[in-house]
Amino acid sequence: MLSISPSYTNNLGAITKLASNPIKKVSLSFKGNTEGLQQDAFVRSTDVQKALSKESKAQYGKKLEKLGYDAFSEGNYRACIESLEKALTINPESARAWHSKASAEKELGLYEEAIQDYTRALALNPNSHKSLGLRGLTKARYAQSIKKDSPQNAKDLYESAVIDYTKSLEIRPSADFYDLKADALMALSKRKEAIEALNQSIILNEAALEKYPDNISVKIKLGTAHHKKGKCLRAIAPSSISNINLQSRDEFTKALEYIPNSANTYFERAKTNKRINSDDAKADIQKAIELAPERGHYLEFYGNMLIMSDDPKEREMGFSYLANGILLRHEQEQ
Repeated sequence: MLSISPSYTNNLGAITKLASNPIKKVSLSFKGNTEGLQQDAFVRSTDVQKALSKESKAQYGKKLEKLGYDAFSEGNYRACIESLEKALTINPESARAWHSKASAEKELGLYEEAIQDYTRALALNPNSHKSLGLRGLTKARYAQSIKKDSPQNAKDLYESAVIDYTKSLEIRPSADFYDLKADALMALSKRKEAIEALNQSIILNEAALEKYPDNISVKIKLGTAHHKKGKCLRAIAPSSISNINLQSRDEFTKALEYIPNSANTYFERAKTNKRINSDDAKADIQKAIELAPERGHYLEFYGNMLIMSDDPKEREMGFSYLANGILLRHEQEQ
């Protein structure tokens, strides 16, 4: 049986003190069968130091993330990216950080980087309807920026954007993402599919407006959806008077109920009415010009209508509108 020497007993207080404060090194002189106890205590103290170091690092990473989120909310996208890059070196498993970094890159037009980072966020959180939808939006913006120089690549991006929107909407229906999906489909000339998406956008926005009847933002979204639907209908309609043209005109009329000062909606309805009733078309284009006299193509459109008139005075006025419209548009392009 092991006998406990007095010197060992005297060190029990030191052992207790070490256990309660393992970071502090305590020099012990043990006798008897105590070999390795001092070494074990030192190992335990090192483990605690490492744990505290990890905790401090994690806290620093969270602070960097918060700085990034705050910078994004203030519109300081470069500062957001810099903070989140540092935060992600500490915690690369933060889906929110990858998502926010991607959103900042999107706002700066760094589309390739944003697509990659939304993809990283989705690898960590595959059911994020926002990451899916915003990756789709990024692809659509990228497509818009390259469509003149690389039409096939732009088409591929629009198609991929539609897939992202569709997946996002399967997870959670959203009027905004239905509207954006319609934009991508319109860019692909898939107007019937775009109309289906716009119908869903209209349904959701109408439900929101019933709940919040004074919400101006929802009214604008609802008016915009009707406007886009009118354009799609006119694009698939025969050039002569048809039921589809009448539906198109009705959609623009509905749009004006929600966005009454939209010069562009009056202009689009004028183009539709030109197929149906020239007098109504003239009234619409006059209203569009009244609301936005700086838009040269409105003046050109009106001029082209007037020069086809049987009235010499209207034809003379038409040439004047046409010339002014061309001149104005030319100045704006410079």
